[in-house]
Amino acid sequence: MIDEDQLLDAVRVVNGAGRPVHAESVRKYLGQFAGEGGYFEVSVVAADLEELESLGKLERAPAIEWNDSGPTPKTRIRYVLPSEQ
Repeated sequence: MIDEDQLLDAVRVVNGAGRPVHAESVRKYLGQFAGEGGYFEVSVVAADLEELESLGKLERAPAIEWNDSGPTPKTRIRYVLPSEQ
């Protein structure tokens, strides 16, 4: 699990840059914390974002429908901070 404070900080930075907050965008910011200059696995970031959602620290952004393309992959689910909803 990624440190909760680092993950929330990454969410704030990505959000502040006007980019959508999802596992792939947050993962890029977290690269410097992953150790040995690598990146966290995107599935780990997605699971940790989902955990923050279950704790009430993040909320899912309104979903966008994409012509029957199926459910959004976990790594592309967009989140917002509760105060921004």
